Amino acid sequence: MTVMPDGPLPFNLSVVLPVHNEEAILERNVEALVQHLASVHLLDRFEVLLVCNGCRDRSEHVAEQLALRMPGQVRAMRLEGRGLGRAIADGIRAASYDFVMFYAVDLPFGLRIMDESIAAMREDRHRVVIGSKGHADSRVERGPARWMFSSAIALLNRVVFGLTVKDTQGSLLFPKAIFERYHAVMDSPGAFFQAQIVIYGHLMGYDMCEIPVRLAPSGDERKTRFKLIGDGTTYLAAIVREKAKLVTGAAEERDGRS
Repeated sequence: MTVMPDGPLPFNLSVVLPVHNEEAILERNVEALVQHLASVHLLDRFEVLLVCNGCRDRSEHVAEQLALRMPGQVRAMRLEGRGLGRAIADGIRAASYDFVMFYAVDLPFGLRIMDESIAAMREDRHRVVIGSKGHADSRVERGPARWMFSSAIALLNRVVFGLTVKDTQGSLLFPKAIFERYHAVMDSPGAFFQAQIVIYGHLMGYDMCEIPVRLAPSGDERKTRFKLIGDGTTYLAAIVREKAKLVTGAAEERDGRS
């Protein structure tokens, strides 16, 4: 006879923070994040993985010092060269726990997004929780060009991949099992890696749960690194490439059954 454990199952979380030239904010924000996570009653254990990629400032040194000061809570990693997607992938690969959350080191949605994402995942662990700028209840200040681009990407994701989500580029809390199954094809070196998490989570049958976020530029906010023409073109090319990979994979499966 199977004996069921009393009470809810433990929930342990690995938070992956890619770091690229973040010396000015890294120590303050990581300290605030760790202090907040320690207070989240829905969370049993956690770790914060700082994945330095292509840093030319003192970010790596700051990350290492944080790891020394907060052992067991903060881990510092170093990646040769720059790449958001590569940094997220390395962080997931090194994660100690079964649930992983990607978040930006500038904490664009504040700290409350951690509580809300964890609460949503604990309601149903068979899902991907997305802090979505496209949610109807989100409060986001964006220029018209960025808004149009985001809307176009959401439409393409629906048409090309069958995704109903409005945003794949916010925070993401997801089961590590997605990466463990599809790591060989989740190979985007850039921002499209976040979309790959959603795409392959969708293929595995996970529910996509978007939650609202609050994003309002402040006076000391760093300038966005998004470049509409260059990054937009790269992202669109990644969509085309990903669709081709999926079509080829489907064809190979059909050939194997015939």
